[in-house]
Amino acid sequence: MEIVFVSGTGTEVGKTYVAQQLAVAKRSAGVRVGVYKPVASGCIRQPRNSETNSATPAAPLLSSDATALWEAAGRPWNLDAVCPQRFEASVAPDEAARRSRQRVDVDLLTRGADRWRDHCDTLIIEGAGGLLSPIADDLLNIDLFRRFQDAELYLVAANRLGVIHEVIATCRAAALSQVSVSRLYLSATGPTADESSPTNAEQIRRWLPELDVRKVSWGQVHWGRGLV
Repeated sequence: MEIVFVSGTGTEVGKTYVAQQLAVAKRSAGVRVGVYKPVASGCIRQPRNSETNSATPAAPLLSSDATALWEAAGRPWNLDAVCPQRFEASVAPDEAARRSRQRVDVDLLTRGADRWRDHCDTLIIEGAGGLLSPIADDLLNIDLFRRFQDAELYLVAANRLGVIHEVIATCRAAALSQVSVSRLYLSATGPTADESSPTNAEQIRRWLPELDVRKVSWGQVHWGRGLV
């Protein structure tokens, strides 16, 4: 099973969108695609009664990111397999778990991915937050990535002013942990670009010539070979 781990330079940079489009493109190419969100925070409770729209503490939690990934991949297996650990507070997963008097199950983070082996040829994993964000007690996203042997790391960054620093800092920090970034997706954050966006990719390539940099336009849904 091929594993692609999608992480970011931070939160709200376009990780889920990039992971979705990768799933759609691979699925269109005839690949059996699985999607996995090891843990999610900021989840919402599903209403138990659609008429009153009332929710109870026992109502199940839903991750909008996990649902989007599942839909993009053609609804493989089930949502619990896509995201087995879900927490309500909109903070880092380890803190969200503490606020609900729980802990992130570290073994399940990797075990949940292993369960996909009989269900897909390529598994796209989306981390939580940035590459150096905590995902569990004493575990960062980069530490989780290192547990997946032969996985490729795709980094997503928002194509806006400041991204050059964010990408260089993240890649250099990764290198200190003996982790290399296979690919960078420079993602548009809105329909209107700032003055830096046309030249950010060129600048990043100059500072990181070994990095495969790919630009994603706002709302781009047809991904050819240049992006997949």
